Amino acid sequence: MSNVKDYAFASGGILWKVFDRTKFETKSLRQQIYFVIGLMLFCWAPIAIMSLSKLGWDQFYLLFIRDIATHVRFLFVLPVLLFARRLFNRNFNSAISFFHETKILDHDNLDGFEKVMNWLKKWSNSKAVDIILIILVYSVFYFQENNQINRSSAYAPWHIVDDKITAAGWWYMVFSLPILQMLLYRWLYTILLWIIFLRKISRLNLHLSALHPDGVGGLGFLQYTQLSFFPVALAFSALSACVINNAIIFSEVSLMDYKVTIASALLLVLLLFILPLLQFLPLLVKVKRKYFMQYSLEAWPIARKYEAQLKEFNLQRENEPNTSWHVDLIGSFEKAKEMKVVLVNKTILIAFTAAVIFPFLPVLAQQVPLKEVIINLLGKILG
Repeated sequence: MSNVKDYAFASGGILWKVFDRTKFETKSLRQQIYFVIGLMLFCWAPIAIMSLSKLGWDQFYLLFIRDIATHVRFLFVLPVLLFARRLFNRNFNSAISFFHETKILDHDNLDGFEKVMNWLKKWSNSKAVDIILIILVYSVFYFQENNQINRSSAYAPWHIVDDKITAAGWWYMVFSLPILQMLLYRWLYTILLWIIFLRKISRLNLHLSALHPDGVGGLGFLQYTQLSFFPVALAFSALSACVINNAIIFSEVSLMDYKVTIASALLLVLLLFILPLLQFLPLLVKVKRKYFMQYSLEAWPIARKYEAQLKEFNLQRENEPNTSWHVDLIGSFEKAKEMKVVLVNKTILIAFTAAVIFPFLPVLAQQVPLKEVIINLLGKILG
């Protein structure tokens, strides 16, 4: 459909509007990479240069080079969140196209679907939301000096020297951190819109079928759309892991002190990126029950007729009944019976669990030598 591209709701927000003025999405991959590298350097390079000038090499190494959190924020999380937008928008547009092309949408539900899409477009481009996000970002900046987390020696140990915010610290709080926070808050808002969108769609009378080979009524394509959030989940987890990593380096705490935090990060990912698909559970249960009861009801007269034909054949040994239709009926009934009512599959569970765990592996390696882990694993496998 020609207008599907207008549905890409991860394109909203003031920061994205600035990007769109540069026609970021239409540029070649090389140009996009140069653009993102330029923004990364704008956020990271000034604080590195000013910190080196203020601290001298020895303190620069101890406080800035070892500050893994700052490097992860601007050299990993920032570009990941920027490029994740294109991936999600492309897959979302494909999903909308699927809804139309597969006739899941028909004259009974098309109007309701269009109302949902209009709602989505309205709120994704809401200026009020943009203003709220800006206020939120710079409210955090306003209270930065009294923020105990950011004043701690583990969060950004180079940005305050002798109880005064350095020039690098001001650049960090006025420019670098707000840019990253705008991306983070906008992605959180996008996830919220996605969750509400799925909720509204799940309440429509979608034209699904228990006989669809994907085993979930024909909604299996939404699983791939959900997987588009993998880079975002990875970025969120990386932010948590790098803060804990700094605490281990600068405050000399143990990883076990943060086991609740790590468990909470895993739970958050499950809530944000897995549970939204469970909103289709009532709809899929309804579809499965409908087809199960329909085939069960329609099978009775056919089964009675087949029994009569079979009985007549056993008595007269003539006019052997055709069993192919009976086999087809059984196959359809079994397919409806085996239909799954949960859209979350093993691929999604493994992908998002990996997105949470992977950033914590380098943190774990600091306290548990990798060589020791490998030897223990090999010992258990070979022993």
